[in-house]
Amino acid sequence: MKLHVFLTSLGLLFAATAQGGLGFVLTPAMQSGMGSNEVVFAGALTNASLIDNVYLNDIQVRFTGAATNWLAADTNIFFANVPGLLLTGETYTDMVFGVAINPSIPPGNYSGTVTLAGGLNIFATNQLASQTFQISLPPAALNFAPAGTNFVLSWPSPPRGFVLEQNRDLTTTNWTMATNTPTVSNGWNEAIIPALTGNHFYRLAYP
Repeated sequence: MKLHVFLTSLGLLFAATAQGGLGFVLTPAMQSGMGSNEVVFAGALTNASLIDNVYLNDIQVRFTGAATNWLAADTNIFFANVPGLLLTGETYTDMVFGVAINPSIPPGNYSGTVTLAGGLNIFATNQLASQTFQISLPPAALNFAPAGTNFVLSWPSPPRGFVLEQNRDLTTTNWTMATNTPTVSNGWNEAIIPALTGNHFYRLAYP
C-alpha cells in the first residue's frame, strides 16, 4: 500500500493501519480506592497524525493477578464521555474509564492495563495505545472523634476485613475484639464508644 510506505518514510507513527498514532496518558495512573466503590481514571488522548482522523471504537481493561477477583471494568464512562472521533492533532482530556471495587476487597495494590482500540473508520479494531494503572488500598487508619458524651472510632471501607480490638494495658498482649458493632456510612465504618473511666486502647487488626 503506497500510503503506508509514504507515511512510514516520513517517520510518522500513524499509518494506514492506525496503529501507534494515538498518544495516551493517564492523569494519574495510580489512585487510592480507600472508601470508594468505584475509581475513575482521567487521561489525555492525542491524535498524533497530521493527515488522518482516528476513530475510538472500543476500550479494553484487563486486570493482573488478584485484581481479577476484586475489580471490574466500567467502560460506560468511556462511551459517555470520550468522543468517537479525534481530528488530526486534536487532544481530549477528561474521564476515560472506571473501575468498580468489590466492597469485600482486602488491602493491597491492584493493577491492570487499559487499551484503546479503533483506527481509520468506525469498524477498525486496531490496538492504538495502552497504559498500565494501579489502585492502592493500604491498611486502614483508625480515626477518633468526640460525639456528644460518646466517641466515634471510624475507618474507611473498603478495604474490608479489619476488626476493631481493645486493650486496657499496652504492656500486655491482651487484645480482644471490641463489642461495639460498627455500622457503615458513606464509605466509613463507625463504632460508637461510650465515655469510660480509666485507660482504653483500640486498634484495627487484620486476620
